[in-house]
Amino acid sequence: MPNLQNRMMEQAWIDRVGAARRVALLAVAVCLPLWPGGLPMLCGLLVVLMLPWGRGRWRLRPMQRNSLLPWFLGYYLVHVVGMAWSTNLKHGAFDLEVKLLAALLPLVVALDPLPWQVERGLVLRAFRWATALTFLVLLSRSSVIFIAELLLRAEGPVPNTLPWTNIFFSTYFSPWLHPSYLAHYGVFALASGALGPDLRSGPRWASVIDRGPVPLLLVLGVVLTASKAGWIGLALVAVYLLVIHWRERAVRRALLGASLGSALLLAGLVASFGTVRAKFTDTWHALVHTDPQGHDSSSARVLVWSAAMELVNASPWIGTGTGDVKDELIRVYGERGYAYPLEHRLNAHSQLVQSAVALGVPFALYLLLALLVPLVSAVRARDHLLVSFIVLALVNWSFESMLEVQAGVVFFLFFAAVLDPSAKPERHP
Repeated sequence: MPNLQNRMMEQAWIDRVGAARRVALLAVAVCLPLWPGGLPMLCGLLVVLMLPWGRGRWRLRPMQRNSLLPWFLGYYLVHVVGMAWSTNLKHGAFDLEVKLLAALLPLVVALDPLPWQVERGLVLRAFRWATALTFLVLLSRSSVIFIAELLLRAEGPVPNTLPWTNIFFSTYFSPWLHPSYLAHYGVFALASGALGPDLRSGPRWASVIDRGPVPLLLVLGVVLTASKAGWIGLALVAVYLLVIHWRERAVRRALLGASLGSALLLAGLVASFGTVRAKFTDTWHALVHTDPQGHDSSSARVLVWSAAMELVNASPWIGTGTGDVKDELIRVYGERGYAYPLEHRLNAHSQLVQSAVALGVPFALYLLLALLVPLVSAVRARDHLLVSFIVLALVNWSFESMLEVQAGVVFFLFFAAVLDPSAKPERHP
């Protein structure tokens, strides 16, 4: 009798931990787009809860070849080693703190991969809906400001104001999260609905939401972020879906119609609004003419890439060190008279270039292999969602140093764990 009672108490404890895990997973998924400020606390709680409490002896399990996580444990360890030739130890310690999930989540998942897989479908749906809700909130906010601006202008001239349509685009549209990151979230959320676990066995109303307003809000939101990487990602996901569903006539028609509608929407915005059109004209201008005083995003990228390559050429094998990369970039900006990058203390605006500056060209090649090797394995395994996740990371990391900030690190490592193939799901929510 005591043994039965002990087993019942143990099972009750396991059930409570399982419920807490689910809440923590959903909280991180929802807060990524909606409340980025709450992520450090939630990620710490998640790491503790996802340890194998009450599931027998703790041991590290082998991970599959298409797992991203072991590569990024190595990525973190190299940054720790890079502190040895850094002089700015304070910034280096901060950098290691930002990237800490790259050390913790591979170990947590290796100890117990099953909970991540069991909750995969629910977590992806929560993230998808939270991202769509974020775009809805931002659209509502922009509409209110736009109407207020209209009313003000109806009363007379309004001096020193931006063009009133700007509120619907780029950083004006997304005030609490960088628009490139939000666009990245939106494209992956869209891919998760098309390529993720089949949740049709759930409530019918949930399936209706997943097939109707959510994709529409995601596509519209990504277009309005005015992120070039987001637009490229949107096109790549559409092409990928067409390739894998080409033989299904109804799906093919729907995808072609949606792709055409998205293209027409973007073309209409480019033709109608100078803010969006400038994304193309500024890019072309930056490619053909280097302007040290340029203030648009395309000109800034060309400038910081040029400055970064000077540092790479100066120290191609070991880089500047984990802690000194920002100081060295800012020094070069000052020497070259790059006003905007210096004023905003910009990083290299490409994760591969940033890694080459910080820790050398061999490490940048390692980071590239950390994506390409799992990508090849995922393609062979026909893990379409993991394929899209890695390809979108490659696209966005080409234009942003996304592993240098919390919004990029948490998103990538969290979903690398959720999508990790090291255990097969036993059930879907």
